[in-house]
Amino acid sequence: MLEYTDIVQKTLDFISPDDDNFLDELIGVTRLFRPFSEAMTDFICEHGYTGDPADTDAKLAFIRKKFSASDMAPPREIRKWFTENQPIRRETAFQICFAFGLDDAGTDDFFRRYYAHERSLNCHQLREAVYYFCLKNRLSYQESFEILGQLPKPVKSNASDEVVYTGQIRDDLKGMTTREELIQYLTEHIDMFSAFNVTAYESIRRMWTKTAGPGGLLLQEREKGLPHTFGDEESGIPPLPAPGEGLRTWDAYLWLFQLNKDSVRELFTDRTIRPILARLHEQVAQSFPDRQILEDILSGNHVSYESVRKWLVLLSFYTFWAGKALDRGNYEAQRGDMDRCLFQMNDILTQAGYPELYVGNPYDWIFFYASNSADPLVTFRLLWCELLNAALEDAPENPDAHAPGVR
Repeated sequence: MLEYTDIVQKTLDFISPDDDNFLDELIGVTRLFRPFSEAMTDFICEHGYTGDPADTDAKLAFIRKKFSASDMAPPREIRKWFTENQPIRRETAFQICFAFGLDDAGTDDFFRRYYAHERSLNCHQLREAVYYFCLKNRLSYQESFEILGQLPKPVKSNASDEVVYTGQIRDDLKGMTTREELIQYLTEHIDMFSAFNVTAYESIRRMWTKTAGPGGLLLQEREKGLPHTFGDEESGIPPLPAPGEGLRTWDAYLWLFQLNKDSVRELFTDRTIRPILARLHEQVAQSFPDRQILEDILSGNHVSYESVRKWLVLLSFYTFWAGKALDRGNYEAQRGDMDRCLFQMNDILTQAGYPELYVGNPYDWIFFYASNSADPLVTFRLLWCELLNAALEDAPENPDAHAPGVR
């Protein structure tokens, strides 16, 4: 595991935005990120497997033995994890944690470093609150279902407007050691398990207002005349809103990445930048922050855990570096800024119940790389403009499009 992390970590220092083949070098990094088959191999090697890492049958036997020792039926698709790089479902990830005897901290680590797709235990979900209790107290997977069978089903209630945060529920559960007190607590507070992602949604709304609202960071960047990726070109820059108003969602979204609106229009998409993600690792493209997901979050609609986490990462990165740039009048990072940025981003993630940044996660790596550069926000935006240019070269000719591309 350490070897994999070290390899990926080293790439942060070897690619310069000034390189002629900057984009090719970045895309080359995608070949270093391991599929789940390799992640699972590393995981079992850290948990007792001493056989040949290339011996699929031996690995299957080891995993099945772990499940059997925990009185659990192994997932039927285990072989495909290694032969077809088949990803696993969220429930399967929890089953692995129970089968290998992980506690709550070990489960959090498995989700961050090996599963690397979604948040770990979400104690605002009744089932996962029970999983958290059982893993923390070393109870079995079967016992978790025995407990769930004794609980009423959550029903959304309008009886109280009180908001209960996920962290509060987890803190309440942390001190419990008996099934009886857990069942009593969950039964008495069953209504609060009908909510979801309360802390995360509030964080995203707050950061989006700070980013795109009246007098927000995006508008301040323009007002202070900070340089942008278009050079002196004005075509394709979103128009300024009326005094006292914020930017429209699509305009703000493009300006966050500093993508030329006219050029994005040439991709023939309905307000999405998905075509420019094609060259990136599939884990980056999956649930990538887009306009529609953001509008769903702002409206309180349910979206996937991964979508929420990626928006948290993007906005926490932007608000930190934009704030620094506005304070200093330039985009240059100073000594210690990267550590402070990562600390703030991780704090926002963990407060919302999501795993910390991990350099071995392809999406997270982008933010590690940009934060490690001399001009983090400039480097970040340059990446997306380079990807847009590459996508435009591949796009079919649009006879009605006369807008200039980005430089």
